[in-house]
Amino acid sequence: MFVFPEGGERIPFRWFNTTTSRDSLCCYVKYYSTILLMITFSSRFLAAGTLLFSNFMWPLVADEVEQARAEYPGGFSRPPSQGKDYNTWKNAKGPDVGETKIDLKRLPSKVDNSTRKQFPPIYKQRWGTCGQFAAIGSIFTYEMNVLNGTAADSDATRFPAHFSWNMMNRAENVGSEAYHGWEVAKRIGIPTAKSYGGVRLDKIGVWPNGYQIWREAMEYRVSGYRYSPANTVDQLNEARGWLFDRNQKKVEKEAIGGIFALDGRMGELKKVTKTIPEGDYAAGDDVWVRWGPSGYGHGITCVGYDDQVGYDVNGDGKITNDIDLNNDGKVTLADWERGAYIVVNSWGENWSTDGKIFLLYSAMIDPTWKRGNYLGRAEVTRYLPRRTLRLKLDCSDRTDIRMTIGIASDKDASAPEHEFAPEAFNGWPLFRGGNAGHVPIAGPEDKTPIEVGIDLTPLFEKLGAAKDGEARIFLSLTRADESEAVGVLHECAVRSYDPKGNFIRESELAIKDGNFGESLLGIDTVVKGLKRK
Repeated sequence: MFVFPEGGERIPFRWFNTTTSRDSLCCYVKYYSTILLMITFSSRFLAAGTLLFSNFMWPLVADEVEQARAEYPGGFSRPPSQGKDYNTWKNAKGPDVGETKIDLKRLPSKVDNSTRKQFPPIYKQRWGTCGQFAAIGSIFTYEMNVLNGTAADSDATRFPAHFSWNMMNRAENVGSEAYHGWEVAKRIGIPTAKSYGGVRLDKIGVWPNGYQIWREAMEYRVSGYRYSPANTVDQLNEARGWLFDRNQKKVEKEAIGGIFALDGRMGELKKVTKTIPEGDYAAGDDVWVRWGPSGYGHGITCVGYDDQVGYDVNGDGKITNDIDLNNDGKVTLADWERGAYIVVNSWGENWSTDGKIFLLYSAMIDPTWKRGNYLGRAEVTRYLPRRTLRLKLDCSDRTDIRMTIGIASDKDASAPEHEFAPEAFNGWPLFRGGNAGHVPIAGPEDKTPIEVGIDLTPLFEKLGAAKDGEARIFLSLTRADESEAVGVLHECAVRSYDPKGNFIRESELAIKDGNFGESLLGIDTVVKGLKRK
C-alpha cells in the first residue's frame, strides 16, 4: 500500500519504486551519507552539498501545491444560464470539498462501492444516455439507497436514467451532462423505476402520463452537487476519502463512501486500454492508462480506487511513481504508474469482463481533455410536498408552453402576490438549447393528453398567514412568442397533504374553456385549510 503525502506533490526520498534493487538502494544510502558528511565537516562544502542534493531531488518536487477544492471548470459542471455566482452546493447539508481534514491513516488501500447492496446492477445504455446512467441510474440510485438504508435490488429502489434524459434531449438521440439529471432532480425530482416503467424506455422523448408518477418524483431530490479537480496528490487524497467514508468518520457505524461522475474521452480506446500482465497485481484485468486520444465525451461512474493497481506505461520494465515520465521537469501525479480509480461503465456487464475497468490516477491529467480531470458528486434528500397542482393537458409543442402559477393571501384578490414559472412547462430555460423538444407534450407523434403534477409548496411558503385560512391561486397558460403551439387544459386541481405525506383534500379549478395558445388562458380559485396550527 502507498502512503500518500498529505498536502502536496512532494515525494519523500524514502520512496523507491518496488523494483529498486538492493545494490541501487545501497548506492542511494551512500549518496546521501556522502552529502551529509560534506555538510557536517565543513561549511565550505555546504554550497556543494546543497547543489548535489537539489540536483538529485528537483524532479521529485512539484512547482505548485493545489489543495482539494470545489471548482466550476466549464459548461459541463453547471448550467451556464445561471451565471458565475450559481452555487450548486448551497442547499446541501454535508461539508463542501476541502472543508474536512483528510486522515490518511484510516484510508484502506482499496475501496469498491459497486459491491455494496446500495449500488444498482451494471446497465447497458441505449442511445446517448450515458450521462444520465451515471448521474441518475447509478449515482442517484446509490445515494438514495444509502440515505434510506435500502438495497437497490428492485425497480422500487432504482431510479430511471430516461426520466431526466427525456426532459432535456430535444426529443432526439443526443447526449447530456450529469448536471442535467441533478438539476431535474433538484427542481422536480426523480420517480422510481417501478412507477416510471423501468430504468430505460424503448422510445425517445416520452413524458410520463400519470399524476402519481410526478408526485412520487417530488419525494426524491438532489440537494446539491459539486465538481472538483483531481490534479494533485492532495486532491486525490480528498477523493479517496470521499470514496471511503465521505471524509466523515463515523463512530460505531460502518463507513459508506460516496461515488463520482466522470466524463471520459472514448475515441481510439484500443490505444489506451491495456491488460495487466501475468505476475502483476490484478493480472488479467483491463486498465485505461490515458483517456482516448480523440473522439467524444462519455459519462461514467467512479465507484472506488485501488492503490496497488499499476501498469508500466513507459515500458521501462518497472512500475514507478517517482520518475518524470512526461519530461516536464518535475514528478507529479501525472507521472504515476501505480494507483487507479475503479470505474463502472454503462456498456453492459460483459464489457471488459464485468462491466468495470481500472483508470490510472495519472490518466485523468490530460491537457487535451481537461473536462476529464474533474470528479462530480451529489447529495440527495427526501422531501414531502404539502401542496401540489394536478393538471391534465395536451399541447402541440411542449417546449413552447408558457405557464405561470401565482398566489395571493386575500381570497378576493384579483392578482397574485407571488408567482413562479415551472421550468418543465416553460421550455426548460435552465438548459437553454437542451430543451424538451418541439413535439407534443406526451412525446413525438403522440397527441394524447397527459396528467402531470407540480410542487406548489415553495410558493405557498411565501404566502405567510392567509386571511381566514384561505388564499386564491392563479394559473395562466399561453405560448411562446412567435410560436404556433396550441393546447387544451382538461383538468386542474390543488392537492393538500399533511406533514407525513398523507392526502387531505383536493380543490378543483373550474375550467369553462380550456383552450390556450391563440389566446391566454387564465383561471383561479380559492384554496382552503391554510391555517397554521
